[in-house]
Amino acid sequence: MFRTLKIGAAAAAAGTAGLLTSCLQAPDYPTTPHIDFKEVQAKRYTFGGGQTPVDTVRITIDFTDGDGDLGLSPDEKQAPYNPADANGNYNRTTDNYFITAYKRSNANLPFEPVVTGSAQGYNSRFPKLFSTDAKPGPLKGSLTLTLPFFLGSPFRPGDEVRFDVSIMDRALNESNKITTSSYVVQKP
Repeated sequence: MFRTLKIGAAAAAAGTAGLLTSCLQAPDYPTTPHIDFKEVQAKRYTFGGGQTPVDTVRITIDFTDGDGDLGLSPDEKQAPYNPADANGNYNRTTDNYFITAYKRSNANLPFEPVVTGSAQGYNSRFPKLFSTDAKPGPLKGSLTLTLPFFLGSPFRPGDEVRFDVSIMDRALNESNKITTSSYVVQKP
């Protein structure tokens, strides 16, 4: 009986050691970021005094990145992250969070892209998700972008709205593109 307990204890110790080493191994994600849609939330802010209400839309995505090179600091404006190309046109790689808005006013119609009048559109930057002295490694987490929209411009009450989203890492690898669920803009 003592021999059975000794073998069982040894097996339990080996199993525990195996679990501990497997917990310490870094996940094996591709170096190109991958994203999944998590949620979209819209909240109305009314200021009174005849001011136009603002809908704040929060888009949350989950991400993974194998080498963890995500994010740009605000002062990074040199190539390839410079705001404009040699001709003075918007340089897409100055941003790392890409948003295309779509709307439709009737459920029987297709979604149409929202034209912003700006080459940058709703694209944005998110900050570095690692410290400069950190060893490169895989990252996994969630990103939330908050976008304010004045009611009536570009979305009107009754419009159904959704977004396409992708992100880019510092090596200019762009993630897959996801489409959010939609929401209907409420009346004031």
